[in-house]
Amino acid sequence: MHIQAIVLTIVLIVSLTIFFQRVFYLYALLKKAQPENRYDRIGKRISSAIEKGLLQLCHFKIKDADINYTGVFHSMLFFGFVILLFGEIELIIRGFAPDFSYAFLGYTGYHIYLFLEDLFTVIVLIAVGMSLFRRWVWHPKKENYHFSAYFILGLIIILMITLLYMGMMDIAKEGKPNNWMIFSQFLYNIFHPAYSNTGYEIAFWIHIISLLAFLDFIPHSKHLHILAGIPNNFFVNLDESIKLREIDFEDETAESFGVGKVEELTWKQVFDGYACTECGRCSSLCPAANTGKLLVPKEVILTAKDNILENADIVLNKKEDSETNRIPLFKDYDMELPEKTYVEYDVSIPEKALFQCTTCGACQSVCPVSNEHIRNMIDMKRYLVMTEGRFPEKLVSVFNNMETNSNPWGINRDYRADWADGLKVKTISDEPEPEILYFVGCAGAFDDRGKLIAKSFVKILQKAGVKFAILGRDEKCCGDNARRLGNEYLFYNLAMENIETFRAHNIKKIVVTCPHGYYTLKNEYPKLGGDFFEVVHHTQFINELINSGRLKVKKEFNKKVVYHDSCYLGRHSGIYNDPRNILKNVGANLVETKNSHEKSFCCGAGGGMMWVEEEGERINKVRTNELAQTNPDVIATACPFCTIMLDDGVKDLSYDSICVEDIAQIVEKELEN
Repeated sequence: MHIQAIVLTIVLIVSLTIFFQRVFYLYALLKKAQPENRYDRIGKRISSAIEKGLLQLCHFKIKDADINYTGVFHSMLFFGFVILLFGEIELIIRGFAPDFSYAFLGYTGYHIYLFLEDLFTVIVLIAVGMSLFRRWVWHPKKENYHFSAYFILGLIIILMITLLYMGMMDIAKEGKPNNWMIFSQFLYNIFHPAYSNTGYEIAFWIHIISLLAFLDFIPHSKHLHILAGIPNNFFVNLDESIKLREIDFEDETAESFGVGKVEELTWKQVFDGYACTECGRCSSLCPAANTGKLLVPKEVILTAKDNILENADIVLNKKEDSETNRIPLFKDYDMELPEKTYVEYDVSIPEKALFQCTTCGACQSVCPVSNEHIRNMIDMKRYLVMTEGRFPEKLVSVFNNMETNSNPWGINRDYRADWADGLKVKTISDEPEPEILYFVGCAGAFDDRGKLIAKSFVKILQKAGVKFAILGRDEKCCGDNARRLGNEYLFYNLAMENIETFRAHNIKKIVVTCPHGYYTLKNEYPKLGGDFFEVVHHTQFINELINSGRLKVKKEFNKKVVYHDSCYLGRHSGIYNDPRNILKNVGANLVETKNSHEKSFCCGAGGGMMWVEEEGERINKVRTNELAQTNPDVIATACPFCTIMLDDGVKDLSYDSICVEDIAQIVEKELEN
C-alpha cells in the first residue's frame, strides 16, 4: 500500500474514533433522560425535516420585504456543504486511488459537478465573509462571541482556499482552460501558477486535516447542531403548541413533581440543547429578553445541555449523586438583573428568569430546529412551585385566590354573574339546552374592562337570536394562569371541576371571549376527559354569525384601526383572519403594524405575568408604542388581558387620542337597529 494511503487510513481511523466516541457519549446521556414518543405520524415528521432542515425554508420567510440576513448566509453555508460533501468523498477516495474521479458520470454530468463544486466553494466563502461582517461590524447583542465560532469559520476558510488551489493545480496539470470551473479558472488566469505536485500534496493534507478537525470538533462544540438540527426537525411537536407532560397525582410513589434535575427532562428536551444553533432568533423576539429582564430563551435550552454534560458522571452512575457533587439546575432566586440584556447562564438557570416568561410562543415560532422552550420552563416551574414552594411572593395571594374563590382576583364566586345585571342573561339552570354556553372567564366576570367585553358580546348574541346561557357562580377559572405558572395541581382541580360541570349540563358547544380560555379548554381539557364539547372563540363565532346572515351590521365604523394579535389566539391557535374579517365587515380602515400575525409582540400578560411584579421596561408599553406608530384611532383586541394591558399602556404613555376596544365592543356599536 502506498505510504499516503497508509497515513490516510491511520488519520481516518483516529478521527472517526474520536467522533463516534463523543456521539455515543451524547447518546448515552439522552438515554438517561425521560422517555417520550416522537416517532408517530412519520410522514409529517419527514416533511418537517425536509422543509425546515434540508430545504432550509425557515430561513427564507420574507415579510414586508425584510429578508433574513442571517438565514441567507446560513443557508449558503448549508447548501454549500451539501454540494461539497460529494467533492470531499471524491478527494478522500483519491487519497487511496489517485486516478479516481466522477468521470463515470459522463462528460456533461461530470463537468456540471465540477461547475457546482467550484461555484459553491466561492458561495461558502462569501457566506463566511457575511458572517464575519455581521460579527465584526454589526455586533448584534443577541450573539455570543465564542472562540469556537471563529475556529470553525477559520477551518471553513482553509477548506475553501485549498479547494480553489487544488482546482488551479488541476487546470495547470491539464495544460488547458476549464471553463466549467469558472472561479478556479479566473484565479488561474490571474496568477498563472505552474503545476506543483508538492504544492498539491501539501494542499491536500492541509485540507484533509482541516476537514477531520472540523468533523471531530462538531460534537464537542456549539456546532453540534450540524448533526442534531435536521433530526430535531423530524422530532417536531405535532400537537398543541405547548405540549406539556401530564402528571399523575394519584401516583403515591412520586417524590417530587416537575423537573428539578436535568435528567428529569425528556430526551427530546435535552436533544433541543444539542440541536440549538445559538442563532438568537428566539431571544431577539422574546418580550422579556427585550425589556431588560433576566430571561433569555436560548439560554434555558443551552443550559439544560450544559448542565447534563457537567453532571454526566452522576447521570451515567459513575459518581454518587449528592448536593456537593451535583451542579444544580437552578441558581439563587435573588439573582440581580444583569446590565446587558442577553446574559449567559453558564450551567444553571436563574429561577427568577423562569417566572418572567409570558409563554407568548415567539421563541418557538422562529426556531429553525423546532426547539420547544416553553415546556422546559413550565416543567421547571412545576418543580419549584409544587415540590420546593419557591416562587414570586406576589403569587401566594393569586394561588390562594384561585383555590378559595376560583379566580385570581379573589372576588367571591357569588358575584361571578353580577356583570350581567340588567341584560336578562340566563344561567344554564334557566336555559338547560342552549345553542352555546358562553364561558365568560375571570376577566369578563371581575375586571371592569373585561365586563364591558362580556356585555357587548351578550348584546351581539341577543341581536343575532342566539340561544345561550352562562354558568354563573358554577363557572370556575379555566386554570390557564395556574398551569403556566407551574401550579399543575391547582390547574388540575379547576379543570376537573369545570369538566364535571360541563358534563352535568350536557354542554356541546362553548364560546369564550378569552384566548387563554380558548386554548386551555380546546387543547388541554380533552386530556382530562373534557373531549365532549366544541370550543369556539368569540371572533370566530361573530364572523360566522355575520357570514351566515344571522347578524346584521352597519359598515359605518369609519375609523383607522390597528389590530393587535393576541399570542394565544394567533401564534398558539392560528386564528388571524376572523378578527380582521369582522373589522372589514363593519367598515373599519384596517392597518397593520410591522409586528403582526405570527410576529406579533406580546402585551405582557400571558404566562401569569399579569400577576407578577414586572422588572425592567414594561412589555405593554413597548407593544403600545409599536401599535401607536400606525397613528390609529382605535387599537382593536380580541382578548380581555390584551385589552387591560394595552389600555394601561395608552394611559401611561398619554396617547389620549387612541382608544383600546375589543372587537365585540366595536361590533356592538355597528349593530343594525
